[in-house]
Amino acid sequence: MQGTLVAAPVQPSALRASLLASLAPSFEPRPFSYRRMLAVGGLLAPPAALLVYGTLSVPVRAPVLLAGEARGHWPVAALAALVVVAVDAAWLIVLLRRRAAPPSPRAALMVPPIRPGRASLAALAVLRPELVPSRVIAITAATSAAMLAAAAVMAFPLWVIAALTIAPWLPLLSVEGLAKYQHYGCLALFGAITLLQIGHLGEHTTQVSQLLMRSGDLSRARGVFGQLDFETVHFVWDTGIWLGLGLLLYRFGARNPWLWICFAAASLHEVEHIYLFSVYRSDLAFYTRGGLAGVMGSGGVVGSPLGRPYLHFAYNVCVVIPMVIAFWDQSRQVLADSVARLSSGVASQRR
Repeated sequence: MQGTLVAAPVQPSALRASLLASLAPSFEPRPFSYRRMLAVGGLLAPPAALLVYGTLSVPVRAPVLLAGEARGHWPVAALAALVVVAVDAAWLIVLLRRRAAPPSPRAALMVPPIRPGRASLAALAVLRPELVPSRVIAITAATSAAMLAAAAVMAFPLWVIAALTIAPWLPLLSVEGLAKYQHYGCLALFGAITLLQIGHLGEHTTQVSQLLMRSGDLSRARGVFGQLDFETVHFVWDTGIWLGLGLLLYRFGARNPWLWICFAAASLHEVEHIYLFSVYRSDLAFYTRGGLAGVMGSGGVVGSPLGRPYLHFAYNVCVVIPMVIAFWDQSRQVLADSVARLSSGVASQRR
């Protein structure tokens, strides 16, 4: 019949794109919302309480320098601060001169299915396994638990128990990491750095727990991997995290304020480790007599109420919490960018 309008069939991909486009605003992260700040306060409260209790009730028992002796090394501390400030300033100039780069094409290749009521959990869709079946994950978990139990029964050292527990997961993490990189590019690197730093915080948490259980005896509180508890390892690790965060700022910093907060905390932490590594290499006698307190540790160049283990636990908390939030927000931003590209692509096909 003439004059009758017949609706053109709508492709499923177009329907999905339209649905995602309607959800796009909810994918956009809200960095400093009221709920977010309450959550941050809740995350900071337990470590803060732990530090207050440890500092007041279980002081660290370690070599202590004579009053004012550490201040004689203030030029080393000042030089460490200048190095960090110079690198950060140079990097900031590079970032300011760089025009905002378009989203990575790989980040827009795949939009995981999101339920309309679950947009706030969009980051979890990015993190979920893509290649490894659930059955393999369950088998790996059972294997890891069995190795943990066997190593504990055989009274292996703590670091051996941890290594045997982690080992079965490494192939799965490698496979999934490559898949994430193919789909999300630098976001996969961001996730890897975040995961590693969470593990590093776990090591510091273990050390603080050992201090509390062993009356503050630093010689008996070395963490899980005590064989790696020396300044060269600390310096290399924290310098790598600091520089890695700088690279992430170059890629993601334009729209991720929590990444800037994380980078600032990592920069302060780096000042400590440049100073400690310099003293460790140039004046070992001073270091072993108490110079290991560093810049801000109790008895250090500047000093504070916090003994070194408590101080570095605090540094890592201040790095990890913003890092996790920054990664969460960046995952949502990747989804928002992907939705925008998918929607614009469908719209252009209709024209």
